[in-house]
Amino acid sequence: MAAESAVETAASDALARWSRKQARETAAFAALSDLLTGEAALDGVVLAECLRIAEDRTVFLAHLDGAPLVIKHFTGADGIARAAQVHQELTSRYAIMGSGLLQVCEPKLFLPQKPLTFRAYQAGERLDTILQNAIPAARAQKLRQAGQWLDLYTSDSRKTAGFGPWKWIKRIAPQRGTPFAPLLNRLKARLREQAPHLMGKPVQVARTHGDFAALNLICDGPVMTGIDIENRHELAVTKDLARFLAQAQSYRRPQGGWLPNPDLDAILEGFGPLPEFDRGPVLRFFYGVELGRRLMGSQGTEAETENLASALRSYVNFQTDSR
Repeated sequence: MAAESAVETAASDALARWSRKQARETAAFAALSDLLTGEAALDGVVLAECLRIAEDRTVFLAHLDGAPLVIKHFTGADGIARAAQVHQELTSRYAIMGSGLLQVCEPKLFLPQKPLTFRAYQAGERLDTILQNAIPAARAQKLRQAGQWLDLYTSDSRKTAGFGPWKWIKRIAPQRGTPFAPLLNRLKARLREQAPHLMGKPVQVARTHGDFAALNLICDGPVMTGIDIENRHELAVTKDLARFLAQAQSYRRPQGGWLPNPDLDAILEGFGPLPEFDRGPVLRFFYGVELGRRLMGSQGTEAETENLASALRSYVNFQTDSR
């Protein structure tokens, strides 16, 4: 009887989650439909699927005159301003990455008074899926290409600025009661040890992607295309590299050291010349930050969460000269 009750409870919970999801999607479709109504340029738009609902935006697959289209609705109070910034950023990157083997998705319509962006749908396979199944040589080749992609993306905006590590350390703030709180607090201690040797030192910064990760790179044959182009902040380029490597680590068990050397070597080889200070101490610092932030907000599978926790244990236990 207890087993039957547990099954019934699980089924009831699953049905409740599905019902909540359906209600959110219905509301999201209605809100977007209201924004599209009355716009002559959008008469041919047909909404097909809600791809994602986040706190401040919803993402839809649609068709315009038969061609697939991705519409992003920024739902926050600053939605119109954010949409304009995102469209401007994507347009500027498309000017240098609109063709060739390293691309960004094509921007489409822009309506200045609407909190919406429109871009071409990018067919292909996500890089994170490719990396999970790739043999070592193919994995290294794709990681080098990812490094080349970020190199080109940031090529016209790189400069040198003094580094400030403390603001990133403050963002490691585990919630009370989380089983990973002791590990995350050990991480903060290790990052604090590194910070005095980093503070104010010159590092390369650029207008980076901001959410540079394998799940935001789509491969169609040899062509690699970046999606989710939003960020316009100037950040250390090593932060984007560290974010990519931390996300990729969630699919693998750690292999010793503070980071798997083959992955690190491949992506840095693709990115090209980078000062030793950036590719060493600064990248190591940001890799710890990104592992910690990803573990704090982990919504992945149990295996992915444990991979991140194991990688972070290796990171905090690894003895190295942080200078």
